[in-house]
Amino acid sequence: MRDEIATAVFFITRLVKKHEKLSAQQIEAFALKLMTILFEKYRGHWHPDCPSKGQAFRCIRINNNENKDPILERACSESNVNFFHLGLPKELTVWVDPFEVCCRYGEKKHPFTIASFRGRWENWELAQHISYAVNRATADCSSGTSSDEESCGREPQVIPKVHNPKSIYQVVENFKQSFQPWLCLPRRKHLADGRGGLLGTAYHPVPKNPKWCKPAGRRVDRYHWINTQLYSGQAAPTSWETASQKQTYLQLGDEEVQDGETI
Repeated sequence: MRDEIATAVFFITRLVKKHEKLSAQQIEAFALKLMTILFEKYRGHWHPDCPSKGQAFRCIRINNNENKDPILERACSESNVNFFHLGLPKELTVWVDPFEVCCRYGEKKHPFTIASFRGRWENWELAQHISYAVNRATADCSSGTSSDEESCGREPQVIPKVHNPKSIYQVVENFKQSFQPWLCLPRRKHLADGRGGLLGTAYHPVPKNPKWCKPAGRRVDRYHWINTQLYSGQAAPTSWETASQKQTYLQLGDEEVQDGETI
């Protein structure tokens, strides 16, 4: 109930401030009295399990038949404020229900939601929605026109932009835009498998099942014998002193191949 009443009071005081007939102190005094009165009146008529129950009792309404709402009139009386200096539209209805605050300006208009508390709201989002509702209620229909007159134009469809660079709305929006490029990056999986990562192509991981190449060894071939003395660090002689030494050297190679000692 606290959030819904605070939203309704903030919405009405924004309408009053837009009329520019009251000072900041008068608006603050009126808002405090209005909030106190709404808490006292709605305390026994608040049903979260059935929000529509008691809806007519919680309605704040101004129209041609009743140009002064009793709640608003009492708040003005207790805060020493002239009711007509509020500058509210001649036809305005505000429903303060559990989880939702709605508004309708003009008896022939469609109601719209000022704020819904069924989900989680940030403070700046709530303030932006209330500002949009205020502009929607006052943009086309001034406080001196009613739904019977033809001076009402089409309704604004977009939320007005804030041109103040220090505004919290633009600060939050710029903060979101600065992180947008990072949020657009897809999430990479299987970093340990080498399928992608922050290092990109500079990272070359070891494959899962590598095919290791066998080191080159000595071939077993009758026609290609390997001199074991070369592997043991003893090089073959470049010249033969006698023919018998050459024949002995060649016979040693043939015996190694036949015995299978070479790999």
